[in-house]
Amino acid sequence: MEVGPASGGGRRIKLRIFEVASWLWFIITATVAQTQNTTDPAEARVIHDMFRQWGIEESKVANMRWNLSGELCSGAAVDSTRYDSQAYNPGIKCDCSFPNSTCHITRLRVYSLNVEGPIPEGLWTLVYLTNLDLAQNYLTGTLSPSIGNLTRMQWLTMGINALSGELPPELGQLSDLRLLGIGTNSFNGSLPSELGNLRRLEQLYIDSSGVGGEIPSTFANLQNLVTVWASDNEFTGRIPDFIGNWTQLESLRFEGNSFEGSIPPSFSRLTSLQELRISGLSNGSLNFIRDLKSLNALVLRNNRITGPIPADIGEYQNLERL
Repeated sequence: MEVGPASGGGRRIKLRIFEVASWLWFIITATVAQTQNTTDPAEARVIHDMFRQWGIEESKVANMRWNLSGELCSGAAVDSTRYDSQAYNPGIKCDCSFPNSTCHITRLRVYSLNVEGPIPEGLWTLVYLTNLDLAQNYLTGTLSPSIGNLTRMQWLTMGINALSGELPPELGQLSDLRLLGIGTNSFNGSLPSELGNLRRLEQLYIDSSGVGGEIPSTFANLQNLVTVWASDNEFTGRIPDFIGNWTQLESLRFEGNSFEGSIPPSFSRLTSLQELRISGLSNGSLNFIRDLKSLNALVLRNNRITGPIPADIGEYQNLERL
C-alpha cells in the first residue's frame, strides 16, 4: 500500500511536536534542578555532627518526616507541620527564601530526649536560629561565649539540664530575645549586667538555676517583662524598687531566696499582676497590694509582715489563693 503525501506530512508534524515537547521538558527539568532548595552545607554538617555526638538516631528524625541523611530542609522541615507541636521532636524548621534557593535552619528542638554531654561548639554557628529548645536533657558543661553569635534568637530555653559555670555576658547580645529559660541547672555567680540589654524580653525563667547575688541595676531596662520566675536561687540584697516599673508583669515568683528588707511600695504600680510569690522577707506590710486588683494568687509564706489586712480585700474578686 502506498503512503500518500498527506500521510507523510502528518508523520513529520508529529515528529516535530515530539522534538519541541522533548526540548521543553529538558528546559523545565534543568530549571527545577537549578532552583531546588538546598540546605546551607555548613549548617547541615553541624546538625549531622551534633546529632551523632548526642546519639540521636536517624530513625527518630525519619519518624518526624524530615531527612538527616539527605536534604535536611525537606518534608516537615519546610511544610506546614507546626514546630510548637510537642510531637515534632527532634525537629527543625528552615527558611528557604534566601538567594540562590539556599535554606537556613531557623528553629531547632531537641526536647527531653535524654541527650548527654556538652553543647557542641558548632551549634553557635547556626546564626539564623530564632528558636532553640534543648530543655529537659542531661546537658553538661558551660555556656560558650559564642552564644552571642545568635543575634536573631527570640526563644531560647535550656531548662532542666546540668549546665554549670557562670552565665556568659555575651547573652546580652541577643537583643531580639523574647524568652530566656535556664531554670533548674547548676550555674553559679551573678546575673550578668549585660542581660539588661534584652529590652524585648517578655519571659524570664531562672528558677533553681544556681545564680545569686544582687539583681543588676540594668534590669530596670526590662520593661516588657510579663513573666519572671526566679525562685530558689541565692539572690541577696533588697528587692529592687525598679521592679515597680515592670508594669506589664503578670507573674512574679521570688520564693526561696535571701532577700533583705520588705516588698517595695513601688509594687503597687504592677496593676497587671496576676500571680505574686515572695518568701523569706524580714519586714513589711501589705500596703503594696492596694491597687493590685488583678491578683488571683498571692503567696507570701515565711515573711514577717506586720499591720492589718487591707480593709478592701473583698474587692479582689479574682483572688483565688491567699
